[in-house]
Formats: sequence, C-alpha cells, structure tokens
Amino acid sequence: MWGKFIIIFALIWGLQFLLTQLQVKQYQSQIKEFTKRKSGYLGTGYYKKRLGTGALVLLVCDEQLEIVEAKIMKGITVFARFRDKKELIGKSLLQSKDSEYLTNMERNALVGAVQMIEKEINKRKGNEAWIS
Repeated sequence: MWGKFIIIFALIWGLQFLLTQLQVKQYQSQIKEFTKRKSGYLGTGYYKKRLGTGALVLLVCDEQLEIVEAKIMKGITVFARFRDKKELIGKSLLQSKDSEYLTNMERNALVGAVQMIEKEINKRKGNEAWIS
C-alpha cells in the first residue's frame, strides 16, 4: 500500500517538475524574443496571492513610452501560457494603468512592469522618477 503511494507521489512530483521546466522555457523564450527589439524598454511585473491565482505581465514600450507589445500569463497551474493583451498596445504607460480591460490582479502586475521600465529609463538617462 505505502509503496504504491510513494510511487504515485514521485510520478506526480516528477510531472510537476517537468511541466514547470517547460513553463520556465516559455517565459525565457518570450523574454528573449522581446529583447531582440532594437530600441525601447522591457518591463516584467507579477502579482501573486499567497493562495490562488497570480498574473505575470511582459511589456515592451518604445522611446515615446507607448506600449508596442503586451502579454499576460495568469492562472494557478503550470498549464498557464502567455496571451497577447492587444487592448494595451498603443497606450502610453501612464494610460495603461487605468485600462478598463484589466482585472485587479492584472493591473497590479502591470504596475510592477511599468515600475521596472521606469527604473530602466532612470538608469539609462539618469533622470528623476517621472511616473507616479
């Protein structure tokens, strides 16, 4: 009885490990694809509840701080995948935080991505913070 339980547990744990590795590879490939752009800024943000679903946002904006690419991954399992968030494309970074197309979870993750872009701009240009 215990032997079967241990084998089943090990198989489930191994499957979870494999699926997690596949999800990490997908994340890395998305980041690599986004970094191929010649100019602009990349930001990633996440929101995770202690228990329950979370969200991960990848944003790319151009030099005028207009979003040119946006992807969101949300869910609770390793089966979650990135989806395009076309409603954000063409909006400025400041406008994007007020988007009516985002859930609170997505908005919180988006704020993290915008803050990451702000840090990168400040690092490159040495300016004071410009987003409040």
